[in-house]
Amino acid sequence: MIASHPFPGRPPRRAPRALRANRHPLDSASVGRLKAALACLALGYALAWIEVLLEFLVLPAPENAAGGVPPLLAAVLARVLLGALYLFVALRHRWARWLTVTLGFFSAIFVTPMLPGEWQILPAASLVTGLGVLCRLAAAILLALPMRERCNVA
Repeated sequence: MIASHPFPGRPPRRAPRALRANRHPLDSASVGRLKAALACLALGYALAWIEVLLEFLVLPAPENAAGGVPPLLAAVLARVLLGALYLFVALRHRWARWLTVTLGFFSAIFVTPMLPGEWQILPAASLVTGLGVLCRLAAAILLALPMRERCNVA
């Protein structure tokens, strides 16, 4: 028997608590910030799908994908995983919130310098990408602010 796991067949105590969503009510300012951040994430998510459509409808398809995976499949899978992450943010999981904040800031740092090159190839995609980066950055800033729980004093 393992000392940290005293009852066979039962999960350890810490795992369910770490994976459980935060269900405490938030104060009104935090609720407003969370709703605004989720709206920004939803708009950014929609723009990411438009970006995939523009890329694969307008640009010629590459002849051979690296590793044997078609680029369209990789792009769709990335968007599906991003949607799952945003779903966990909406369910108020702290790990998803901070992962989204990190990805939003990294997106702004690493994607923004590539926008002029994309503008020369496909200006419409550059606008969609730029708006998507702005949405993710705005959501990252809103999610990085503290989410305070409502105090129930009676």
